[in-house]
Amino acid sequence: MTNALYQFSRTMDTKIHPPLRQINKARKLVQVVPGEGFGETSIDWVELQKMSQAMVSYNFSTGNIDTVDFALTNSKIPIVWKDYVLDRRLYETMRRKGADVDASAALDAAYMVNSAEETMVLRGVSRDGTNYEIPGMYEGAGNDYATSKSVGTFGGIQDAVVGAYELLDADDVPTDALKWNLTMAPNIFNKVIQSRNANGQREVPELLDLLNGGNIYKSGAFGSGTALLSPTPDTGSQYVDFYLSQEVFTEHGIDSKHPDTGPIYGRVYEAGVLRIKKNVVLCKMSALTTA
Repeated sequence: MTNALYQFSRTMDTKIHPPLRQINKARKLVQVVPGEGFGETSIDWVELQKMSQAMVSYNFSTGNIDTVDFALTNSKIPIVWKDYVLDRRLYETMRRKGADVDASAALDAAYMVNSAEETMVLRGVSRDGTNYEIPGMYEGAGNDYATSKSVGTFGGIQDAVVGAYELLDADDVPTDALKWNLTMAPNIFNKVIQSRNANGQREVPELLDLLNGGNIYKSGAFGSGTALLSPTPDTGSQYVDFYLSQEVFTEHGIDSKHPDTGPIYGRVYEAGVLRIKKNVVLCKMSALTTA
Protein backbone atom coordinates (compact mmCIF):
# COMPACT_ATOMS: atom_id res chain seq x y z
CA MET A 1 0.00 0.00 0.00
CA THR A 2 2.87 2.37 0.81
CA ASN A 3 4.30 2.00 -2.69
CA ALA A 4 0.84 2.46 -4.23
CA LEU A 5 0.32 5.69 -2.29
CA TYR A 6 3.74 6.91 -3.34
CA GLN A 7 2.93 6.30 -7.01
CA PHE A 8 -0.46 7.93 -6.50
CA SER A 9 1.27 11.02 -5.09
CA ARG A 10 3.67 11.19 -8.03
CA THR A 11 0.67 11.09 -10.38
CA MET A 12 -0.79 14.03 -8.47
CA ASP A 13 2.49 15.92 -8.96
CA THR A 14 2.16 15.63 -12.74
CA LYS A 15 -1.36 17.05 -12.51
CA ILE A 16 -0.68 20.03 -10.26
CA HIS A 17 2.65 21.26 -11.64
CA PRO A 18 1.41 22.57 -15.04
CA PRO A 19 -1.32 24.84 -13.59
CA LEU A 20 1.04 25.98 -10.85
CA ARG A 21 3.60 27.08 -13.46
CA GLN A 22 0.93 29.25 -15.07
CA ILE A 23 0.01 31.14 -11.91
CA ASN A 24 3.29 31.14 -10.00
CA LYS A 25 4.47 34.73 -9.71
CA ALA A 26 7.46 34.45 -7.39
CA ARG A 27 9.42 32.39 -9.88
CA LYS A 28 8.84 34.97 -12.59
CA LEU A 29 10.54 37.53 -10.37
CA VAL A 30 13.61 35.64 -9.11
CA GLN A 31 15.96 32.98 -10.41
CA VAL A 32 15.27 29.55 -8.89
CA VAL A 33 18.33 27.59 -7.71
CA PRO A 34 17.63 23.88 -7.03
CA GLY A 35 18.75 22.64 -3.62
CA GLU A 36 19.55 19.26 -2.16
CA GLY A 37 16.17 18.05 -1.00
CA PHE A 38 13.74 18.17 1.90
CA GLY A 39 16.39 17.12 4.44
CA GLU A 40 18.38 20.32 3.87
CA THR A 41 17.47 22.56 6.80
CA SER A 42 19.80 25.54 6.25
CA ILE A 43 22.06 27.09 3.63
CA ASP A 44 25.25 29.19 3.85
CA TRP A 45 25.63 31.96 1.30
CA VAL A 46 27.62 35.13 0.74
CA GLU A 47 26.27 38.68 0.70
CA LEU A 48 28.77 40.87 -1.14
CA GLN A 49 29.55 44.38 0.06
CA LYS A 50 30.45 47.43 -2.02
CA MET A 51 34.01 47.90 -3.35
CA SER A 52 35.83 51.17 -3.84
CA GLN A 53 36.28 52.81 -7.25
CA ALA A 54 38.72 51.43 -9.85
CA MET A 55 41.80 53.46 -10.81
CA VAL A 56 42.88 54.79 -14.19
CA SER A 57 46.62 55.16 -14.88
CA TYR A 58 49.39 54.20 -17.33
CA ASN A 59 51.13 51.89 -14.86
CA PHE A 60 49.98 49.62 -12.07
CA SER A 61 50.60 50.95 -8.59
CA THR A 62 49.73 50.17 -5.02
CA GLY A 63 46.70 51.55 -3.24
CA ASN A 64 43.91 50.07 -5.36
CA ILE A 65 43.26 46.85 -3.54
CA ASP A 66 40.20 46.04 -1.48
CA THR A 67 39.93 43.26 1.01
CA VAL A 68 36.80 41.56 -0.22
CA ASP A 69 34.18 42.51 2.32
CA PHE A 70 31.35 40.05 2.54
CA ALA A 71 28.87 38.77 5.04
CA LEU A 72 28.63 35.01 5.40
CA THR A 73 24.95 34.39 5.99
CA ASN A 74 23.25 31.24 7.17
CA SER A 75 19.54 31.01 6.50
CA LYS A 76 17.21 28.39 7.85
CA ILE A 77 15.11 26.89 5.07
CA PRO A 78 11.41 27.11 5.93
CA ILE A 79 8.79 24.61 4.86
CA VAL A 80 5.59 25.72 3.17
CA TRP A 81 2.79 23.19 3.40
CA LYS A 82 -0.95 22.57 3.38
CA ASP A 83 -2.64 19.46 4.78
CA TYR A 84 -6.08 18.14 3.90
CA VAL A 85 -8.21 15.09 4.59
CA LEU A 86 -10.72 13.30 2.39
CA ASP A 87 -13.63 11.43 3.93
CA ARG A 88 -13.32 7.93 2.47
CA ARG A 89 -17.05 7.35 1.87
CA LEU A 90 -17.57 10.70 0.19
CA TYR A 91 -14.35 10.13 -1.73
CA GLU A 92 -15.59 6.79 -3.10
CA THR A 93 -18.96 8.30 -3.97
CA MET A 94 -17.37 11.13 -5.95
CA ARG A 95 -15.05 8.76 -7.78
CA ARG A 96 -17.98 6.59 -8.88
CA LYS A 97 -19.57 9.72 -10.34
CA GLY A 98 -16.43 10.39 -12.34
CA ALA A 99 -15.14 13.36 -10.36
CA ASP A 100 -11.37 13.68 -10.21
CA VAL A 101 -11.53 14.52 -6.52
CA ASP A 102 -7.91 13.47 -6.00
CA ALA A 103 -6.44 16.12 -8.28
CA SER A 104 -8.97 18.75 -7.21
CA ALA A 105 -8.04 18.46 -3.55
CA ALA A 106 -4.32 18.36 -4.27
CA LEU A 107 -4.55 21.36 -6.61
CA ASP A 108 -6.52 23.43 -4.10
CA ALA A 109 -3.83 22.72 -1.49
CA ALA A 110 -1.11 23.49 -4.04
CA TYR A 111 -2.69 26.88 -4.77
CA MET A 112 -2.49 27.69 -1.05
CA VAL A 113 1.16 26.66 -0.98
CA ASN A 114 1.82 28.80 -4.08
CA SER A 115 0.20 31.82 -2.41
CA ALA A 116 2.34 31.33 0.70
CA GLU A 117 5.46 31.04 -1.48
CA GLU A 118 4.61 34.34 -3.17
CA THR A 119 4.25 36.05 0.19
CA MET A 120 7.50 34.50 1.43
CA VAL A 121 9.50 35.64 -1.61
CA LEU A 122 7.96 39.10 -1.94
CA ARG A 123 7.48 40.03 1.71
CA GLY A 124 9.38 37.49 3.80
CA VAL A 125 8.97 34.79 6.43
CA SER A 126 6.76 35.98 9.27
CA ARG A 127 4.90 33.80 11.70
CA ASP A 128 2.97 36.68 13.26
CA GLY A 129 2.39 38.73 10.12
CA THR A 130 4.42 41.67 11.43
CA ASN A 131 7.97 40.66 12.26
CA TYR A 132 9.97 39.16 9.40
CA GLU A 133 12.50 36.54 10.43
CA ILE A 134 13.78 36.28 6.86
CA PRO A 135 13.08 39.39 4.75
CA GLY A 136 11.58 39.05 1.32
CA MET A 137 12.24 41.34 -1.62
CA TYR A 138 10.09 44.19 -0.30
CA GLU A 139 11.08 44.03 3.36
CA GLY A 140 14.72 43.44 2.41
CA ALA A 141 14.96 46.18 -0.24
CA GLY A 142 17.99 48.42 0.19
CA ASN A 143 16.24 51.42 -1.35
CA ASP A 144 12.87 53.01 -0.67
CA TYR A 145 11.18 55.53 -2.94
CA ALA A 146 9.10 57.06 -0.16
CA THR A 147 7.91 60.16 -2.00
CA SER A 148 4.13 60.41 -2.16
CA LYS A 149 3.16 59.94 -5.78
CA SER A 150 -0.30 59.55 -7.28
CA VAL A 151 -0.67 56.87 -9.95
CA GLY A 152 -4.16 58.21 -10.61
CA THR A 153 -2.55 60.90 -12.74
CA PHE A 154 -1.09 59.89 -16.10
CA GLY A 155 2.67 59.66 -15.75
CA GLY A 156 2.61 59.25 -11.99
CA ILE A 157 3.81 55.67 -11.94
CA GLN A 158 6.50 56.51 -14.49
CA ASP A 159 7.71 59.34 -12.25
CA ALA A 160 7.93 56.84 -9.39
CA VAL A 161 9.97 54.41 -11.49
CA VAL A 162 12.38 57.16 -12.55
CA GLY A 163 12.66 58.23 -8.91
CA ALA A 164 13.54 54.66 -7.99
CA TYR A 165 16.13 54.57 -10.78
CA GLU A 166 17.76 57.67 -9.32
CA LEU A 167 18.11 55.95 -5.94
CA LEU A 168 19.56 52.86 -7.61
CA ASP A 169 21.95 54.99 -9.69
CA ALA A 170 23.30 56.52 -6.49
CA ASP A 171 24.26 53.00 -5.39
CA ASP A 172 26.03 52.29 -8.70
CA VAL A 173 23.37 49.86 -9.88
CA PRO A 174 23.53 49.66 -13.72
CA THR A 175 19.89 50.58 -14.24
CA ASP A 176 20.25 51.02 -17.99
CA ALA A 177 21.85 47.59 -18.45
CA LEU A 178 19.29 45.59 -16.49
CA LYS A 179 15.70 44.67 -17.26
CA TRP A 180 13.23 45.57 -14.54
CA ASN A 181 10.02 44.11 -13.17
CA LEU A 182 7.50 46.29 -11.39
CA THR A 183 5.25 44.42 -8.95
CA MET A 184 2.37 46.42 -7.53
CA ALA A 185 -0.29 46.10 -4.87
CA PRO A 186 -3.71 45.37 -6.42
CA ASN A 187 -5.06 48.89 -5.91
CA ILE A 188 -2.02 50.40 -7.62
CA PHE A 189 -1.89 47.85 -10.46
CA ASN A 190 -5.61 48.22 -11.23
CA LYS A 191 -5.27 51.99 -11.43
CA VAL A 192 -2.18 51.85 -13.64
CA ILE A 193 -3.67 49.48 -16.24
CA GLN A 194 -6.61 51.81 -16.84
CA SER A 195 -4.55 55.01 -16.90
CA ARG A 196 -4.92 57.05 -20.09
CA ASN A 197 -3.89 60.57 -21.07
CA ALA A 198 -6.18 63.27 -22.44
CA ASN A 199 -5.87 61.78 -25.94
CA GLY A 200 -6.89 58.32 -24.76
CA GLN A 201 -3.39 56.87 -24.96
CA ARG A 202 -2.79 54.06 -22.46
CA GLU A 203 0.08 54.48 -20.02
CA VAL A 204 1.06 50.80 -19.80
CA PRO A 205 3.04 50.68 -23.10
CA GLU A 206 5.11 53.67 -21.99
CA LEU A 207 5.65 52.09 -18.58
CA LEU A 208 6.82 48.81 -20.13
CA ASP A 209 9.25 50.68 -22.36
CA LEU A 210 10.62 52.38 -19.25
CA LEU A 211 11.24 48.96 -17.66
CA ASN A 212 13.77 48.12 -20.39
CA GLY A 213 12.31 44.72 -21.28
CA GLY A 214 10.79 43.78 -17.94
CA ASN A 215 7.13 43.36 -17.06
CA ILE A 216 4.44 44.49 -14.62
CA TYR A 217 2.79 42.23 -12.06
CA LYS A 218 0.10 42.40 -9.40
CA SER A 219 0.47 40.77 -6.00
CA GLY A 220 -1.88 40.59 -3.05
CA ALA A 221 1.19 40.11 -0.85
CA PHE A 222 1.71 43.88 -0.98
CA GLY A 223 -0.26 46.35 1.10
CA SER A 224 -2.20 49.21 -0.49
CA GLY A 225 -0.03 51.93 -1.98
CA THR A 226 3.12 49.86 -2.28
CA ALA A 227 5.18 48.39 -5.12
CA LEU A 228 8.61 46.92 -5.83
CA LEU A 229 11.11 47.52 -8.62
CA SER A 230 13.44 44.53 -9.06
CA PRO A 231 15.77 43.22 -11.78
CA THR A 232 14.42 40.38 -13.92
CA PRO A 233 15.72 36.87 -13.15
CA ASP A 234 17.81 36.70 -16.33
CA THR A 235 19.64 39.95 -15.53
CA GLY A 236 19.60 39.99 -11.74
CA SER A 237 20.31 36.44 -10.58
CA GLN A 238 23.67 37.52 -9.19
CA TYR A 239 21.85 39.86 -6.81
CA VAL A 240 18.90 37.81 -5.60
CA ASP A 241 17.63 34.25 -6.03
CA PHE A 242 15.27 31.69 -4.55
CA TYR A 243 17.02 28.62 -3.19
CA LEU A 244 14.45 25.84 -3.63
CA SER A 245 15.63 22.83 -1.67
CA GLN A 246 12.36 20.94 -2.25
CA GLU A 247 10.08 21.43 -5.23
CA VAL A 248 6.32 21.27 -4.66
CA PHE A 249 5.57 17.68 -3.68
CA THR A 250 2.47 15.72 -2.69
CA GLU A 251 2.15 13.07 -0.04
CA HIS A 252 -0.78 10.77 0.78
CA GLY A 253 -1.42 8.35 3.59
CA ILE A 254 -4.14 6.36 5.32
CA ASP A 255 -5.00 5.40 8.87
CA SER A 256 -3.35 2.04 9.50
CA LYS A 257 -6.17 1.06 11.88
CA HIS A 258 -8.77 1.38 9.12
CA PRO A 259 -6.96 1.10 5.77
CA ASP A 260 -10.13 0.40 3.78
CA THR A 261 -12.64 2.75 5.39
CA GLY A 262 -10.56 5.44 7.10
CA PRO A 263 -9.94 8.89 5.65
CA ILE A 264 -7.21 9.69 3.14
CA TYR A 265 -4.70 12.24 4.38
CA GLY A 266 -2.98 14.52 1.90
CA ARG A 267 -0.18 17.04 2.12
CA VAL A 268 1.33 19.43 -0.42
CA TYR A 269 4.66 20.93 0.58
CA GLU A 270 7.85 22.63 -0.56
CA ALA A 271 10.95 24.11 1.09
CA GLY A 272 13.04 27.09 0.06
CA VAL A 273 14.45 30.46 1.05
CA LEU A 274 15.05 33.80 -0.68
CA ARG A 275 18.68 34.96 -0.78
CA ILE A 276 19.27 38.71 -1.20
CA LYS A 277 22.95 39.00 -2.06
CA LYS A 278 22.93 42.75 -2.78
CA ASN A 279 19.94 44.56 -1.37
CA VAL A 280 20.56 47.94 -3.03
CA VAL A 281 19.33 46.54 -6.37
CA LEU A 282 15.84 46.29 -4.90
CA CYS A 283 13.76 49.44 -4.53
CA LYS A 284 10.41 49.44 -2.82
CA MET A 285 7.84 52.19 -3.32
CA SER A 286 6.10 52.81 -0.02
CA ALA A 287 4.02 55.95 -0.57
CA LEU A 288 2.00 55.53 -3.78
CA THR A 289 -1.58 56.77 -3.90
CA THR A 290 -4.50 56.40 -6.30
CA ALA A 291 -6.04 59.82 -5.71
